[in-house]
Amino acid sequence: MTDPDRPPTGDRVASLTNRVTSGDGQSRRAFLKSSVLTGALAFGVGTGALGGASAAIPTPPLHRDGNLIKDPDGNTVTLRGVNIADPKRINETAQARGMTATQVIDMLTDESNGWYPRMIRVPVQPVDIGEYEPGSGPPVPAFNESELESYLSNHLDEVVQRCADRGVYCIIDYHRHRDVQWAEGQDGPVNTELQDEVDMFWDTVAPRYADQSHVLYEVYNEPTEPGMWEDPTTTQWVADIWQLWLEMAQPWVDTIRSHADNLILMGSPSWSQSPEGALVEEFDGEDIAYTFHIYPGHNSSQSQNWEDASNNGEGVAGVYEQAPLFVTEFGWEENAGQYIGGTDDFGTAFLDFLEKSEAIHWTAWCADPVWRPVMFSRPFAENADDSIGDPYNGTVPEACSELPCEWELTTGSGAMGDDIKAALEQYRNDGIPGEGTGGGDGNGDDEDTTPPTAPTSLSVESTTETSVDVSWSASTDSGGSGLDSYVVSVDGSEDQTVPAGTTSATVDGLSAGTSYQIGVSAVDGAGNESAATTVAATTSESDDDGTGEDDDDETTPADALVVNDYDGDPAWSSNQNDLGQWCGAGSFENGSGEVDDGALVLEYDNAGWFVEQIQQDISDYSSLVIRVSGATGGEEDDFLLDMGGTRDLLANLTDDSISTSASNVTVGFESAGIDPSAGGLSVRLNFWQGGSSTLEIEEIRLE
Repeated sequence: MTDPDRPPTGDRVASLTNRVTSGDGQSRRAFLKSSVLTGALAFGVGTGALGGASAAIPTPPLHRDGNLIKDPDGNTVTLRGVNIADPKRINETAQARGMTATQVIDMLTDESNGWYPRMIRVPVQPVDIGEYEPGSGPPVPAFNESELESYLSNHLDEVVQRCADRGVYCIIDYHRHRDVQWAEGQDGPVNTELQDEVDMFWDTVAPRYADQSHVLYEVYNEPTEPGMWEDPTTTQWVADIWQLWLEMAQPWVDTIRSHADNLILMGSPSWSQSPEGALVEEFDGEDIAYTFHIYPGHNSSQSQNWEDASNNGEGVAGVYEQAPLFVTEFGWEENAGQYIGGTDDFGTAFLDFLEKSEAIHWTAWCADPVWRPVMFSRPFAENADDSIGDPYNGTVPEACSELPCEWELTTGSGAMGDDIKAALEQYRNDGIPGEGTGGGDGNGDDEDTTPPTAPTSLSVESTTETSVDVSWSASTDSGGSGLDSYVVSVDGSEDQTVPAGTTSATVDGLSAGTSYQIGVSAVDGAGNESAATTVAATTSESDDDGTGEDDDDETTPADALVVNDYDGDPAWSSNQNDLGQWCGAGSFENGSGEVDDGALVLEYDNAGWFVEQIQQDISDYSSLVIRVSGATGGEEDDFLLDMGGTRDLLANLTDDSISTSASNVTVGFESAGIDPSAGGLSVRLNFWQGGSSTLEIEEIRLE
């Protein structure tokens, strides 16, 4: 929800101004003390000389392959970067801002100062094309073809070219977002005047940069109202709004495709907070990805659950498992209106969320000292918070008499500048296009010295007395020789090799009731090997009586209140449990979970939510009992239990532990601080605590 130069007004903004509560993620401060932040950054000093050597990467044309973005040689590409301000606005206010638009690009790509963006998003604002007052939502149409041509020739062309020269991808973002509804209401009709304005823009811009392989087209920054304030995959009226948006925006896609093959990024109603519409129906056309915008004030950020689309429609609902997801706006800054929030209560957790899939790409908002939330300040200005004026209808103060003047990176727990720069440096070699893209055999074996990325999401799928089944997410190789195989190890010793197309393995010949460290590393065609990713696994205990049945008492007391026993009546997930109340789950590695032999199986890797509603008087009961087993044991440290006003790790609420065989884990209401008289009672489990394993829940009951 961008709002350059002045805070927005209205009901939607009022809902964003609540302070974000503290999260449970580990502080990123430790990471910021690492070697990538030595020197000037560690002390928060200026950005250094401009125009130094660029950490350029190849920028071949990109295409969509399922949920991934790939280069012409089939390498998976994951792009990370920053936004800048509108280039015309930067140029017209340079004497107050301190740089021109091309000088900003030079500074942000200066390898000698530790900058490694692989993508820069360039917002092109109707308010600047048509020269309206900053902060306004201009009327429709906001400009004519002559004004657009002038804007492109005098401002955008040089920025697009500078991105090419510096070896970064460039998103051209049609940055409309304020004071104009895209349809009259949720039943339509669509705003045909706005439709014509945007179509004219892309009919001019798309062919202009069609031969520029580093250019991506973001069709419409933030469609506002009518918004999608629930999950369209479960709520029909929201799905209807998405269908209306398809009617509105499909002509723009068609116009772009009539001129160019550049990758297309599509936003969504409600300020591009609802990409889950793509799960209802995708836009028609090739090479289309979807965008997501989020800030600390949003509901999903306050709960640190960016998956749950039922939370005011602000979660991605696993869209990135079906289509590429570009998070083209996010950021934080304490004391910045609707962006209020800090590194420890938003930034750390969200940066971790962004790295959960190679199908997620991102550009932080905003690499600017004026457009908030800011990544920089202006030490050369007497009052860096002063307005920089109205370049079109007023005056612009002079703070920098000789361009460029250096910006200073923002640092500390209330700022984002150092965190974003550090993340870009950390992932500078991850997911970049191969050197051989589009030419020759694409192997590059003779010169490849870059190892593949380490496998991610390594998890234990199942165990027996003598074997362990593991799976992982594929590695990527940017060195040019291509991914060749994976090495699976047990306690540090190689056990087997599997081909690159395989992301699972069975390790057997093990001893019963024994813990092992299973590792997986990736090897490319040139023999470079990644670091190993490891997971702990414990084989099943031997059956003491030879019956093959668990010896622990499975009897459910006659006076217990069964919430759900996952016996298929009702079926999971019919959104109804044994109490006749709503239940559901999502964001797990296996979607909403699945029932196998009378147990609900939940596979998690630092993600997942689960709810069983109770919604009745339970004052006659004193404890919650979960009959559960885990793939490795000890999973009580991996997830939060949220019930009756208590929200804490399960391990902190019970003395019982989860083992690899089914057993009862009991949580006493009094000792755990659970209020059985609380309204809207439910049992909720949240798995965004960094753990990775599999749970099998056989029953949830109250005793």
